[in-house]
Amino acid sequence: MSKKIMLRNVRLSYEHIFQPSAMDDNSTPKYSAELLIPKDHPDLPAVKRAIFEAGAEKFPTAFAQGKPWPMGFTAALKDADVDRDNNGLIIAEKNPESKGHYILKTQSTRRPVTLGRRKEQLTEADGVIYSGCYINVSAAFDGYEYGKIKKGVTCYLNGVQFVQDGEPFGANAINDFDTLDGEEHDDFMR
Repeated sequence: MSKKIMLRNVRLSYEHIFQPSAMDDNSTPKYSAELLIPKDHPDLPAVKRAIFEAGAEKFPTAFAQGKPWPMGFTAALKDADVDRDNNGLIIAEKNPESKGHYILKTQSTRRPVTLGRRKEQLTEADGVIYSGCYINVSAAFDGYEYGKIKKGVTCYLNGVQFVQDGEPFGANAINDFDTLDGEEHDDFMR
């Protein structure tokens, strides 16, 4: 049984909430998002507790009370200032916006519920949910095991609710052309 939690006012990153994406052609497309959680966030202790409880439920001997996180087990929660990405780089060095945060990787094979501030249903066309905005999140943690090699605790994304705007992540190419305003270059192709 998964451990459900609610996270309030966290920042959305790497958003794939309306359209599923896959790592490659052999992977199952999934809805996903990374959540930036400040290290002093009031919901962080509940997240850590839910992760450990989900691990203990699936792997009771490995996650015995009082033991540290077991070697060889993965977790959906990473410390951006300490943990490394798949290329061996410290996460916060690659993504400066994650400095001082934990990153919670979430996923789902089903499209998550997506709501506005007043609990109205949102679609991608509304343009309200984007990487960089702040959201409330309904998520659930569960232990997993693929074969005997890959095991740990994953986080399922159940739903999101828009809270407030934030600086969008990623480049906005429209602004790149601001420097060209008013310049005449009729002879460019001559």
